[in-house]
Amino acid sequence: MTGIIAFVFRLLLALSLLSFVIVLFLTIWRQLKTQIKMISPEFHSRINLTPVDMDEAESFEISQSEVLIGRDPNCKIHIPNETVSALHARLFFADQHWWINDLSSTNGTFLNDEIIDRPCVLTENDILSFGEVKFKVQIFSSSRLE
Repeated sequence: MTGIIAFVFRLLLALSLLSFVIVLFLTIWRQLKTQIKMISPEFHSRINLTPVDMDEAESFEISQSEVLIGRDPNCKIHIPNETVSALHARLFFADQHWWINDLSSTNGTFLNDEIIDRPCVLTENDILSFGEVKFKVQIFSSSRLE
């Protein structure tokens, strides 16, 4: 009788260990798929920054997941204006949204005429201001392959 009880106990222990390993594997698999979706290029959308009230300024179309905005020539979005800091702001794509973050600029970064002090989500037709320079935001969603 004790042999049968020991066998059943061992069998239950083996099944619980197997179920734990399966749940662990599935959890890791889901997390890995989520991370792959977040960094895959077809997952990103494009964003276009069009100058407001400036004739000679150029538009910027961004499809990278992160760009720096500033007066520094090494910035992806180079704005040669004295009111723009060398490293003024960071534009990035995360959690299926475009975000803007001020990098402690001298004159501040404004979203729809409100100064931002933390990362903020951008939406279609928002107005971004870096010093005296203003841009209108256009977001283009790209198709995802699944």
